[in-house]
Amino acid sequence: MKALINIILLSISLTMSSNALSWNDIDKDGVPDNKDACPKTLMGVSVDARGCERQIIASLCLPTTSGETYPSQCQKVTPIVINFDFASALVDYSQWRYLAELKSFLNKYPAKFCVVGHTDNIGEAGFNQTLSYDRAVNVVQILVEDYQFSPQRFNVIGQGSTQPIADNQTEAGRALNRRVEFIVESH
Repeated sequence: MKALINIILLSISLTMSSNALSWNDIDKDGVPDNKDACPKTLMGVSVDARGCERQIIASLCLPTTSGETYPSQCQKVTPIVINFDFASALVDYSQWRYLAELKSFLNKYPAKFCVVGHTDNIGEAGFNQTLSYDRAVNVVQILVEDYQFSPQRFNVIGQGSTQPIADNQTEAGRALNRRVEFIVESH
C-alpha cells in the first residue's frame, strides 16, 4: 500500500513538474512568450532568437562586370558572399540564408550573373583553380536545382587564389578568401 501511495505521489509530482516546465507561445513562433520581444508575430513568419521577424537585406546592390552597381539606382555595393570551409567545395547549410537573399534578388531582376569562386593561398595553384571553379558550380547547382533558375543566367568562373580580399597570412583572412561572389554581367 505504501508503495502504491509513493507511485501516485510521484505521478502527481511529475505531472505538476511538466506543467511548471511548459511554456506559452501565443504567436506560435517557437520563442517562449516570456522571452519574446515581438509577441504578436504573424503565423508562418521566420523569426530570430528574440522572436522578431528576420530582416532580409531589402535592396541588394551587386557589382557589375563594368565596375558599376546593379540596379542602377544603387549608390554602394552590398555584395552577397558564400563562404566555404578549408579545401571544401560543399555549400554549408549556414550559407543558405545568403542564397535565399540572392533568390529574392534574382526573382526581382532579370540580370545574368558571373558566379566567381575563390580560394585562399594554401595549396598548389592547379588544385586551387579547380576548387574555386567547383565552389562556383556547386552554388549554381543549388540556384538551378533547388530554386529553379535557368542555368543560362549564370556564367561560372574559378579564380583560384589570385584575388584575395583579406590577408592570407592569418586564418581569419584565409577564411574570408574562401568564397563565391556574384557579379552582374554588364550589357
